[in-house]
Amino acid sequence: MRHFLTSSLLLFAGISSAADGTAPKDSLSTITVPTGFSVQLVAAEPEIRQPVAFTTDARGRLWVLENLSYPECPGKPENRIVILEDTTGDGTKWKQTVFIDNLTFATGIQVGFGGVYVGAPPNLFFFPDKNGDDKPDAAPEILVDGWGREDTHETLNNFTWGPDGWLYGTHGVFTNSKVGVPGTPADQRVKINAGVWRFHPITKQFEMHCEGASNQWGIDWNDHGQAFFTACVIPHLYHAIQGGRYQRQAGQHFNPATYADLKTITTFKYERAAYCGAMVYLGGLFPAEYRDTLIFNDIHMSKIRNEKLVPKGSGFANEKRPDFAVCSDTWFRTLSTQYGPDGGVFVIDWFDKVHCHQQRAETDRSNGRIYKIGYQGIKPALVDLNKLDDAALVAHHLNANEWYVRTARRILQERGAKPAVHAALAKILADNPDDARQLRALWTLHVTKGLSEKLALAQLKRESPYVRAWAIQLLCEEQKPSAAALAEFARLAKNDPSPVVRLYLASALQRMPLDARWPIATELAQHADDNKDHNLPLMLWYGIEPAVAADRKKALTLMKASKIERLREFIPKRIGGAGAGDDDL
Repeated sequence: MRHFLTSSLLLFAGISSAADGTAPKDSLSTITVPTGFSVQLVAAEPEIRQPVAFTTDARGRLWVLENLSYPECPGKPENRIVILEDTTGDGTKWKQTVFIDNLTFATGIQVGFGGVYVGAPPNLFFFPDKNGDDKPDAAPEILVDGWGREDTHETLNNFTWGPDGWLYGTHGVFTNSKVGVPGTPADQRVKINAGVWRFHPITKQFEMHCEGASNQWGIDWNDHGQAFFTACVIPHLYHAIQGGRYQRQAGQHFNPATYADLKTITTFKYERAAYCGAMVYLGGLFPAEYRDTLIFNDIHMSKIRNEKLVPKGSGFANEKRPDFAVCSDTWFRTLSTQYGPDGGVFVIDWFDKVHCHQQRAETDRSNGRIYKIGYQGIKPALVDLNKLDDAALVAHHLNANEWYVRTARRILQERGAKPAVHAALAKILADNPDDARQLRALWTLHVTKGLSEKLALAQLKRESPYVRAWAIQLLCEEQKPSAAALAEFARLAKNDPSPVVRLYLASALQRMPLDARWPIATELAQHADDNKDHNLPLMLWYGIEPAVAADRKKALTLMKASKIERLREFIPKRIGGAGAGDDDL
């Protein structure tokens, strides 16, 4: 074990001049943050080197994944997972524990369910540690394999627990993966060469959430469960919709009848185009203007960006805000930002002379930094949510800091279904006036098996469009919505005033039998106001396209009645065989 001290510095306007490759002791003088914020050095070389990913556990400890092999894959088995624990609560002393030190090339890490998830091509591993002694109990389990490694900065990365209880990750465009449980035949594997995927920790199910874009390395959700990811080279920001297909840096969509894809939600461009990480700040510590804004890393420009996410139609547009951090040292390569139990934001810095994929095997691998950005000082935060009883974990669903909500949800999911938990969550869902709190309860009811179909159907009549929308998604989680659910979906498709709800209905089409899609799609196609919406015409097309191939007569009827131009354009194209295989015609 090793202890090392941190230092802090309050920085105001202006950037201090500094030579590139600044020593750790001088690094704080190179970083500028807004007035009132402070930067603390948590760890640096030689204690930490090449931090490529990290997460926090229920005690607020950092689990840092070091990748000394990059860009060589698999490389030498010398990569580590290091646990950093704040022993004083104020960031002045951190204890270091090595969980494992013989990993090959690895880029993704997350903790939960009695162990540690690690992405190391060609495998997604699970290292069990059920007794919590910070040592693997046994050899790792291979959950799914088939991950490619052609481009080693574009393989599986950024492991994040979604509000629905799945483990999410991102994947780049120039690496080709065919993912499945070990032994799965090639024709039954899930193909990925760009997109967002998810894995369920209990059912072990794996699926794509959405596809396309470029080299995304980060996904996060806002207060209403809307997901966003950042990308490189192409425009940098996207609203991640289940079943969406996004503009690609290169290559073709797997379904040739896609015809058109969803575009960026950004309204402007930065100077360069290399971005990493995505965090929607919900930590509860920063000024209100930061809540629900996106914080992400600009690798080329040595900056941490900040953008506002503005609702627009069924989706969003962004607005540029002042940068969250600017460094005068061009070796500053921040890859991921995450808020912790005190609401402060941890930042890992790859700290490298060269950026992106320009590294080579001979590149210096001795560097690495971890910072913490606080507001009005560093707040004490010694916690252990694992020691809390169920009632206290439910109570944390009202916490202003989403870290407590997400951690409590995961622990309750691990503990399994309990009637008292369900009753307490149902009360929040029914009585709390804030729809963000309603959604928190809804999601945790779902992951703890407490969301009955009756209760889910009742949410389709709630005032909040986001609650109605998420009820639709959860009713389709197993891709077998009941007749009662389908009838409600058709009613909403006709009458619901919210484009958000209509977007979730369009998305849900992909998760129901072909014959069940027609009544819902027919009603959605009558909303002329959605004709120019950023998402709805294409999401409606993605959902109805397989049904068009299966039933031309119904397709032509829908085309003639549709008020959505894309459907009138794409249906005859699909019927005519464009993008269709021989088996479709």
